[in-house]
Amino acid sequence: MRDQKRTFKSGLARAAIMLCALPFIGLAGPVQAQSASGDATVVVNQGVNMVKNSDLHFGDFIAGTVRSVFRMNPTTSALNQRNGNAISIGGAPTAASFTAFGTPLTSVRITVAENRIDIVRDGGSETMRVNRFRFDGPRNRSLDASGEATYQIGGQLRVGANQVGGTYRGTFNVTIDYQ
Repeated sequence: MRDQKRTFKSGLARAAIMLCALPFIGLAGPVQAQSASGDATVVVNQGVNMVKNSDLHFGDFIAGTVRSVFRMNPTTSALNQRNGNAISIGGAPTAASFTAFGTPLTSVRITVAENRIDIVRDGGSETMRVNRFRFDGPRNRSLDASGEATYQIGGQLRVGANQVGGTYRGTFNVTIDYQ
């Protein structure tokens, strides 16, 4: 009896498979290919270029007897004495200024490569430190409708105690990337 039940069950399974396959018998006719076309587009933006409008110039000082720290506001070019007894005597302090040019409304980001630099006295080896570079707004900006964005950069100057007189120079690197 067991063998009959197994035969009956396997016969039912075969019948069920055959019934499922019946709707597909006779449908195996020739296949017709269909085609469609698609467009390919690309927008090529020009790269971002940059020009320097002005250098970072801290002005003129009389050295003090202790180290003095001055910080320049990147928006106004105003100097703020943080500590020490050196004296700022003018000389037209000016924030650095750079303008990026490119495709209008492109997102750009400015960075200063160095966190600090040492500026060196012309004709000598004496140095002063410039650090804490600051921007006049956010680093990430969009070029305006004419394709421009201008950044101003201030920083902090450390005038050493009894700093040797002379003109001190150094270079910092600015990069403007488009995103």
